[in-house]
Parts: sequence; structure tokens; C-alpha cells
Amino acid sequence: MAPVRRLQGDPVPLYEEGSESFTLEVIHGGFFVGSGCNRAYLDGTKVFYDDCDCDSWSALWLEDVIEDLGYEAAGRIDVYWLLPGMQINEDGLRLIESDRDALSMVSKVKEGHKYLMMYLDHEPTRKENVCDDKVVDVQGTERNIAVQGALRRSNREVAHEEDGDSGTDSDYVPDIIDSDNDIEDGDDDIYQKYADHEPMHDKLVIPEGENSEDGFFEPADSDEETVRFNFKSFVAEDMNDPKFHNGQIFQSVDQLRKAIREHSCKHRKNIKFPKNDKIRLLAKCEEGCPWELYASKDTSRSKSIMVKRHTSKHTCESKWQVRAFSARYIGNHYVEEIRANEKTTLKGLGQLVQKDWKMTPKRGKLGRARKFAFEIIYGDEVAQYNQLWDFGQELRRSNPGSTFFLLLDDAGHFKRCYFSFDACKRGFLAGCRPIIFLDGCHLKTKFGGILLTAIGMDPNDCIFPVAFAIVEVENTSSWKWFLTALKQDLGIVNTAPWTIMSDKQKGLINAVTELIPWLQGLIKAVTELFPEAGHRFCVRHLWQNFNKNFKGEVLKNQLWKCARSSTVAKWQENMDAMLVLSKTAHDWLEELPPATWVKAFQSKFPKCDVLLNNNCEVFNKYILEARELPVLAMILKIKCQITTRIYNKQLEAESMTGTICPKIRKKLEKHVEWSNICEAKPSGNGIFEIMERGTPYIVDIKKQSCSCRRWDLSGIPCWHALSALRHDKISPESYVHDCYSIERYCKAYEHIIWPCRDVREWDKVDAMAIKAPKIVKKVGRPQKNRRQQPEEKEGKNGYKKMSKHGTTIHCSYCGHPGHNKSGCIDYKLGLVPQKNSQKKVRAEPDVSDSDLEDVALVTTEHHLHTMAFVQQGRETYEPEVLTALIDEKASSQREQAQFTPLPDSAFIQQNVLSQMPVQPSTITKEGNLLRKRQVLAAAKLKAAAERREVADQDKFDAAMAKLEQEELQRANAIEKKKSEALARKIANEEKKKAKREAKQLAAEEKKLALAEKKKKAQEEKVALAEKKKLSQEARKKEAEAAKVALAEKKSVAQEGRKREAEKMQLQEEARHKAWEEHLQKVEKEKQQSMRDEQDKSVTERIFPWKEKRSVEEAANKIQAAQFRAQQAGIKASEQYKIKMGEESSSTSRAPYKLPRKASMFDYLKGPPPGV
Repeated sequence: MAPVRRLQGDPVPLYEEGSESFTLEVIHGGFFVGSGCNRAYLDGTKVFYDDCDCDSWSALWLEDVIEDLGYEAAGRIDVYWLLPGMQINEDGLRLIESDRDALSMVSKVKEGHKYLMMYLDHEPTRKENVCDDKVVDVQGTERNIAVQGALRRSNREVAHEEDGDSGTDSDYVPDIIDSDNDIEDGDDDIYQKYADHEPMHDKLVIPEGENSEDGFFEPADSDEETVRFNFKSFVAEDMNDPKFHNGQIFQSVDQLRKAIREHSCKHRKNIKFPKNDKIRLLAKCEEGCPWELYASKDTSRSKSIMVKRHTSKHTCESKWQVRAFSARYIGNHYVEEIRANEKTTLKGLGQLVQKDWKMTPKRGKLGRARKFAFEIIYGDEVAQYNQLWDFGQELRRSNPGSTFFLLLDDAGHFKRCYFSFDACKRGFLAGCRPIIFLDGCHLKTKFGGILLTAIGMDPNDCIFPVAFAIVEVENTSSWKWFLTALKQDLGIVNTAPWTIMSDKQKGLINAVTELIPWLQGLIKAVTELFPEAGHRFCVRHLWQNFNKNFKGEVLKNQLWKCARSSTVAKWQENMDAMLVLSKTAHDWLEELPPATWVKAFQSKFPKCDVLLNNNCEVFNKYILEARELPVLAMILKIKCQITTRIYNKQLEAESMTGTICPKIRKKLEKHVEWSNICEAKPSGNGIFEIMERGTPYIVDIKKQSCSCRRWDLSGIPCWHALSALRHDKISPESYVHDCYSIERYCKAYEHIIWPCRDVREWDKVDAMAIKAPKIVKKVGRPQKNRRQQPEEKEGKNGYKKMSKHGTTIHCSYCGHPGHNKSGCIDYKLGLVPQKNSQKKVRAEPDVSDSDLEDVALVTTEHHLHTMAFVQQGRETYEPEVLTALIDEKASSQREQAQFTPLPDSAFIQQNVLSQMPVQPSTITKEGNLLRKRQVLAAAKLKAAAERREVADQDKFDAAMAKLEQEELQRANAIEKKKSEALARKIANEEKKKAKREAKQLAAEEKKLALAEKKKKAQEEKVALAEKKKLSQEARKKEAEAAKVALAEKKSVAQEGRKREAEKMQLQEEARHKAWEEHLQKVEKEKQQSMRDEQDKSVTERIFPWKEKRSVEEAANKIQAAQFRAQQAGIKASEQYKIKMGEESSSTSRAPYKLPRKASMFDYLKGPPPGV
């Protein structure tokens, strides 16, 4: 079976086990350089031949392969095949000369190697340079890369080179891949090193592990032998898992530092750099761990940073926090994940980092890491301001007619920027109505700023971006600057047909100027630059201001009824109803110009009856993500979003059916349903009287008008007009205004925005360097979300919850506002509350049959989902002859967008305001009178147009002159402020200098005084020390005298206590003796009493009264004797206590313990011990 050449894009074949088929990879078109371990094949091209059969494989097939590649095999090309598992620089090449060599290839295939490599040498070398066959152990062989990359292509061309693309064989995984043949790196130094014309000498390879202390071999002593070294280089692929060894080469110290930090984070080790400079680096792990790496510049051999000393073993424990694992490191590693999902939360990023690295960084570090990743994705926020000149040039080059200009201050700081795209302007003028919605939104970067937007409305009532401006603040100057640029950009001269809608309304300027300082600037700018244009205001914002003073659902509904009134009579009726509900609210609305917020007073020319500025709100939310990006990234993001939107709208237009747009058709279908309650009464000539629940309306089909003015304002037939059209069997879509047609829709989106080139290919503009705006530091955390209204806030369960912000509480006791019952003074004082005699009457809403007239036409954008921009591939051609190539190249080129002046608005040209046509009569049907009137009317119109044009030009020139004058005045004021500030600065410096001199003099005087004071204090200290020494000696003598006196006093007191003790002992013995006598006496008295008792019985019988008296006298005598003995003992004890107390106070000793005194009850207890 013949080998099959693999074409580009073909899959890689898979061979079964035991199959004798294999794939041959042929590398041709290059040349060999070097020899031995430095041998390489450069500038080669790969071609694959699949399904080669072992049974039929021979040298003849090789010749067929060479001829298939376009070469002659007869004696001009040497063919080598590479042993599987080896490389060119490992002596793996074998020359194929006969079938014996082909059979050697077959034997390797039968051993299980299904992919073989073959090299073609177009400049045959000597056979001595090719090593002989030898047995090689394939297992465990390490790939040795001696040459990184390859040379750039030379001028020679190889036939059929496009068929040998190796990039399509992503599934091809041979055992060992020869990376020396990769041609993507482009190392031009290899050719200069190896492909010179000098003879190559034999090289000596340094065996690994036998190097000296410095990590290299010393050269041989012989002068005839040249030593070539085989140092392994560190490549970018090794950064995923860096491994170090002696003799390893790094391109720079920065690359080595990065590899060590990667190793530190991979293994969670804290590695320090004790030595770290441009030519050397010493890295060590923590104390106690032997890991170490030292590298320095090798000036004699490799001219690079080389690892001289390395110990690869770690004995320390892995850490949970590593210094090298910084926020910038995390940001660089996860930049692609953040690019794929820019809404990645810090929690999700932290979980991903913890999963990959087994470390948990803090939330602040994750936030900084995400910030670094955004800087990589979108560029430096400060540097992008200086790229705005180049972007403006690129935008004008790629999209001719687009506008981009900047405004800088005197110091070169960015101030304002205006930009618009040619496709948006042409689409707006070709397919949109002459109404512009204006609004501003905040930019959510550290520099702040406001993005002013001008939005139109396409034929399907969706948003249509027109122009943008980045300004510092919203004020009169910024709005004038933006509207002046917008007016010039769109070529607006006559402002009468145009209508401007903004958020706020003019009537509230006096009341809320302090709350909304930029409001007056917008009104003033629109009034000056669009003097004849209609100015409308968003009714929802009007209600927000109305709600600050007049609250309640009833007043809110009545306000919307007044705004939706399409006729003057209906508006007056609703205003009268407002007067009944609240006179102050009625007076507040009366002060507002009705043309700014009531349908009845608005112009019917623009065919737009919207009361809300939803278009700007929708667009602000549409670019919400872009507003958080740096300035240039934000502009490119907005451009990309608008480009994608235009493309999607083109696809939507292809799927539309009928004549009008889908949203307009839905509105028309609603009107058809509401027309069922109307009754049409024809009057002839297209005039109808329509009765709707007893109310008559006049419809003129030819004029496309209805007395309710809804048809006139919107251009869509109202339900009254549809009732008349139904009577005459006329299709409703045929009477819808042309501005809603699909044809206009296609014209609006027929222009595309061309993409810009890469930033590196932009033309460089030689202009002043743009500095970033000055940052105004605000207190607190930057706010990203807008402030929600009370009715927009959500509760805990996700449902809408009305907050109590702005409400006024009322007391349930007294009824007064500002406090509740607990804080009521009347309630605390107990006063009777004064009850209001007037009953509150709740105003009921008006429920009438005319509620259908109050249906709001909400123009909210529903189609915001965009798809990726798809660019059509360009056709390529095969080169045949020069003439055909030129013709085909010219035919394949797309016609570039050419700049042409912007056309006028198609809507204004078709619906220009003019005088009402003269009704024909018997006088004007024929004759010269009709002709004269026609000529006169045309002349008047022409003259009026010329006067308006001249007046508009004069007004425009005056406005520009005034604007320039204001800018000049502002510049002069700034210069004056600068000079005043400089003068104040100089005065402050002089004042500070004088203060410094005065402070120096005062400091010197203070220093002298302090020195004198110190000297005096030192003298006083010495005197005090002498005095203290004398006093200490005196106190010492007094203490010794007192000690002697105390000792003498103690001896005297001791002798006194001894005498007292002896005395007390004698007294105690006397008491014991007295006690014994007393007991004897008592015993005698007892015996006597017993005898008396015996005699008593006798005497009682004879003399009872006498016996009783004698007994009482005896008892009294006994008690008296006991009392006297007791008093004598108490008195003696008291005298002893007094005496002992005096002695104890003088001797500071505890008092002597007196013997226990005798008690009158001792006789009951018995005699004391020892008696």
C-alpha cells in the first residue's frame, strides 16, 4: 500500500495494536548546523505521510516521497531517519543508503513505534560526521535541547510548502519530539553561532556532576582543541513548574527572580534574597532549611546568568501564607479567568485561589489582584488618556465622517471629549424623527466625570445613539459645549423642526436650583443653542419633584391625567379637578409652561407623543459595564456595543414582514380593539363624526387628523380614526406615518461602524501629551449604585417594599405632626386633646368611560440582547499569473467607506412646515390671480427661508463668540487666580521664613535661659545635698539618744510590771481567802437557816408576823453583804486596768491580763482550782 500524504486539516490516524502501518514525518527544506551535542536542523518544513506499510517499505518508496516533495533524489540529497526516543544532538540520526536501512526502520515499527521522523539534507556532509549504529535504551532518555527555536525563513521558496503545516496535527504525540525543529521562536543568533564559514572542530561535552566548584570544566591545555559547553537554558515552558540545577542558564536576573517566586508559591515556602542585584542573586529558604541557590553572570562562557550553586532539598514545613504570593502575582495568574468572566466576585476568586494554591488570601488582596488583572486587560487607566489622540486619528481613518475632538486645560490635563460615529449620524438623519433625548450619567472610575448622551428614536420606537461627550461636571458651560458640538456635527441650522427632551423641567428652577445646580445650565444651553426648537421634560421626573410637596396616589394620578390630556379642553377639565383636590398643587402646576409637559400644547411635527425620557435611561443601563472601565476602554466598549447593535438590527429587519415595524403594529392592534366601542357617522369627502360613549370626535381621513389630536401627535391612527377606516374598508397600516415604515428602519441601520486596527498599528499623532484629570478625593467609599427611590427598594424576601423615607409622623393623641404619642407633651401633662371638628374627605379617583384616553405609550427598549459581531471572511485566490492576480485582488477588495457631507434629515425634508394651501374658488380656479398668488407665496417662502438662514447664522456666530468670550474670561480668571495664588504663596513663604527666624532666635534665647536655669538648679542641688547630709546626721544622733532613753524606760516599766504582778498575786490570794471565809459563812448561815426553819414552824403558829419580819431582815443583810463585796472587787479591777493602760501606752506593749474577777455566782460552780 502506497503512503498517503496528509493534507492540511486532515485528522491524525490511529493505529491498532499489532498493525504494521505507521506514519512518517518528513522534515525538508532546511539544513544541518553544528555537530555532536550541538547538532540541529534549522529552517525546515514538516510533511506527514500516513498508512505506510511495513511489508512493502523499501528505499524505493523514499525516492518516491522525495520526488513527491519536488526534489531530485539522484545523488543530491542525503536522507536520515531518527531513532525513536532520541534527538539529533544525541547521535540519533541514521543515514539511509539501501534497503537494509529501510528494514531497520521496519524493525522499530514492529517494536511498537508507529511514528518515525526523517530528515532531508540538501547540502550533503561527510559520512564521518554521522555516528555508527549502536544500541540505545529508549526508556529514561531525557530530551536535551541545545538550540532553542529556529531561524527566520530565507528567501528560497519550497514547492507545496503549504501542505506541510504541523499546526493541524494537534493529536500527534510521538514518544520524543525534536523541539529543535520548531520555527516559531526565531532565534537569529543560532545562525551567527553555528552557520559560519569557519571549520567546526570537535566539541567536548561536559558530563553532568563532574564540574568544578564554579560549575564548569576548565579548558584543555592543548591549543588545537576547542571546548564547547552544553549548558541547559531555562525556557518559558519551564515556568509552570520551575526546577533548578547547576549550570542552568537564565536570560536575565528578572527571569530567575520570577522562577524562584513561582517555586516559592508552588511549594508554599518563604524564600528570601540576601543578595539581589543586576549580576548576581542569592536565594535562601528560612533558617534551618538547607535549600539555597546562587547565580551570577557568566562572562566567559555563556554571557548569561548561570546557576553556580544550588541545594534543592527542603526540610522546612509548608506555610499557609507566603510573601511571594502577592496581589500582583494572583492577578497575573488569573487574568484569563477574569477576562472570561468580568463579573467574578471576590468570594468566587478566593475559592478558586484556595483550590489551586491551598492558600486563602484576604479580601483586600483579592480586590487588588482583580484590579491588577483589569489593568492588564484594559490597560493602565492613566496611560489611556495619552492614547486618545491616536484613537481619534484611527477612528477618523477607519470611519470617515466620524467626529472626535478633545479639550484640555492649560496644564495639559484632560477636561472634555466629544465623539460620534458616522454610521449613527447618517442613520439618525435618514431614518429617525427630529427629536433628541438628552441626559447625563456618572462614570464610576477614580477620576469621575459625567458622560453626556444624545439619543434618538428609531422607527420601531427603540433607542438610537447619536453622540456622546465626557465632561468634568454638569453645568452651563459643559452643556453649551456639548450642544454646540452636536449642532455643528449634525449640520443643524434651522432649529424650528427639532424637539429636545430632557429629564427635569424649567418651572422648578426657582424652587430646586439649590438641590439641582446643573439644571439651570441645561435649560440655558438648550434655550440659547436651540431657540426655536420645542423643549419637553420627562413627566416622571416632574412627578418626583411634585411628590416632594404634594404626596398621595390621588394627586399623582391626577397629575398624569393632566399630562396626557391631548386637547386644551380636556387639560382644563383635569386642571379643574386638580383644583378641587388641592389648590396649592394646582397653583404649582399652573406656574409650569404647559408646552413642556402637556400633550395638548406640544407640536405635532415630530410625530412623537412620549412623555418619558426612557430612551436615555435605557441607554445608561445598556452601557453600565462600560462606565466602570478606563476612558479609552469605555469608548471602545461603547463602540463595540453599538456596532453589534446595528448588526443585530439589520438581522431583525430581514425577518420583519409587512410595511410597518413590529412595535408599531402592536400599538395599532390595541387601537383596533379599542375602536369597537366607537360608532362612525360619515359626512362625506373623508369627514367622519365618531361617537365614543356619547362624546363626538371629528376625523378627517385626507388630512390624517382627529379632534382628539392623538393621530396628529403620534402619526399612528387613533381608535376614532380606525373606526372611520373600518367604515370605508381601508387598511389601517396604509395610514400609519411613513416614519414607522420598515423602509425607514432599514435606512436607519444600513450604515455600519468599521472596526479599528490593533493599538500597536495606530498612527502616532504628534501632539501635546494628555495628563489624567486631577483626582478629587471624596470622603467614604466610592458609590457605584444609584440612589433608589422609596418605591424601588426591595424587602428581605425580594419583593418591593415602600420605605418610610420622607414621611411625616403624626401623634395619635393630639394629631400634630413631628412626634408620636410617647413624645407628646399634652399626653405627658394630662391635657385633653383638641379634636378637629372638620371631617377629612377622601378624594375618590374619577372612574369614567374616558379612562381609555389616559393610556400611556411607554417607549421602553425591549431588545437589548446583542450577539457577537461576525465579520465576513475575505476570499483568497491561488496565484497563477500576474495579470490575473491583480484583477482578482481588485475584485476581492471591499469598497472602502468614503466621506461625503451629511444629508439633511429625511423626515424634515418630507414633512417641512409650510402654509396651508389656498382653497380653490370661482375666482382662483383660472386666470392670472392664481398664478400671481402662487409666485408671491413662493417668493415669500424663499425670502423667509433666506432671512431665517441669515438669522440662524448670526445667532450661531453670536453664540460661538459669546462662548469664546466666556472661555477667554474663564481663562483670564484662572490666570488671575494663579497669579494671586502665586503671590499668596510667596507671601506665605516670606511669612514662614520670618516665623522660622523668630523661632530660631527664641530657641537660642530659650536655650541660654535653660542653661542658666540648669546651672542654678545644679548649685541648688549641691546645697540641698549638703543640707540633707547634715539633717541625716542629726536625725541619726537623735535616733540613738531616743533608743537609749527607750531602753531605760522599758527597764523601768518592766520592773513596775513585776511589782504589780506581785501585788496582784497577793490580792488574788486575799480574794481566795475571803472566798473561803465567805463559803464558811454561807455554810454557817445555811445551817442557821435550817435551824431557823425548824423554829419557824413553831413560831408561826405562835407569832406568824414576827417570824416573817425576821426572815426578811436576814435576807436583806445577806444581799447587802454580797453587793459590798462585789463593788470592792470591781473597783480594784478598774484601778488596775487604768494603771496597766498607762504603762502599755508608754511602752507600746500589750496590756497585762488581769485575773478573773469574782462573781456572785461562783458559789454555785464550786471553789476555784487549787483551793
